[in-house]
Amino acid sequence: MKNSFLIIILLIFLNSFSQESKDFIKSEQYYLTEIDSLTIKKYWENSPTENSPEPISIYLKNNNGQTLYEIKIFELEFYSRTTVEILNIDNLTNVEQIIRLESGYDACCTNYYSTYLLKTKEGKLIELPESGYLRCDGPTPINEYRFPNQKFGIKNQILFTKSNLNENYEVESIEVLKTYSWNGKTFVLKK
Repeated sequence: MKNSFLIIILLIFLNSFSQESKDFIKSEQYYLTEIDSLTIKKYWENSPTENSPEPISIYLKNNNGQTLYEIKIFELEFYSRTTVEILNIDNLTNVEQIIRLESGYDACCTNYYSTYLLKTKEGKLIELPESGYLRCDGPTPINEYRFPNQKFGIKNQILFTKSNLNENYEVESIEVLKTYSWNGKTFVLKK
């Protein structure tokens, strides 16, 4: 009886870890550079005189300090932040990880723009087309990519979806907008 109880607890514990890997988590492997005060000052000094000021860049870096990707901030007055999340993946050929960079721009609602980078087993980053959505009050549908080990995912396919959220902001259902096949090196939009 005691052994059965321990086995059940062990299975519940292991299952909780496997479910965490099915969605994006905050990255400990990567970080973003910050916008320094001199750059911000220059932006605001040039802002009233220019129709559209030069974008400001921040960079995705790994923990060794190596620059991996540039993110351009176009409207500093509305920019709130960019987050870095990862999804470890084992059933998308030659891909070990998905890196999601999500930038928010606030006005009365928040516009989110997401960049998804497929990190191959050789360390190469392959960028998917940018996605975006508007979030106001409550759980509104979002446009996002879904991958094979996520809920509603399909092996070796990348789905671009309109995901419907429940009151806990969890994906409850999806509408597939585009499907990309993946051959281990490139993705192709399926007709």
